[in-house]
Amino acid sequence: MTTLHSLSWRMLMWACGTTALLVAMPPDYRAGIVMPLLAALIGLLAAAEPENAWVLCLEVVTVVAWLLTTVVYGHAPSWTVALAIGALLYVHHGMAAIAAHIPVRARIPVPLAAGWLGRTGGALAASAAVCLPVTVVTGGASAIPPALAVVLGAGGALGVVYALTRGAGGAGGDQ
Repeated sequence: MTTLHSLSWRMLMWACGTTALLVAMPPDYRAGIVMPLLAALIGLLAAAEPENAWVLCLEVVTVVAWLLTTVVYGHAPSWTVALAIGALLYVHHGMAAIAAHIPVRARIPVPLAAGWLGRTGGALAASAAVCLPVTVVTGGASAIPPALAVVLGAGGALGVVYALTRGAGGAGGDQ
């Protein structure tokens, strides 16, 4: 019998991945039944096998879905939606990294979960500190062409990663 902690960790991982993919989809895709079920299936595969390629698959499909939604289908990109997708994928990826090293039947040690929660909270706070002022200054994403918004978003994400790794004391952050 598996422990509650391991299953709850993987269930939260599934919820984060599935939600990110659903938020990234065009609204008319979410309205049907097929695409939400596909999102739930990909999320379940990633949660069941976090050491496998399904985690990367879910994250790449989510980013591609958001790019198709904004650039191809013409839905106005929203900084807050981009922040939500990025936050969900960041949490999903971090949870997958831990789940890949913790056997299903094991409990996740409290210091490990607390350390992960602290690092994740710092990264999400830094991302919000970058994203929200940009939204206020630009008056929303409609003032910026979608292609430029994608480039600025990627630059902002890399800037947050750089700041967090340098602030953690060196070239790796997890040392």
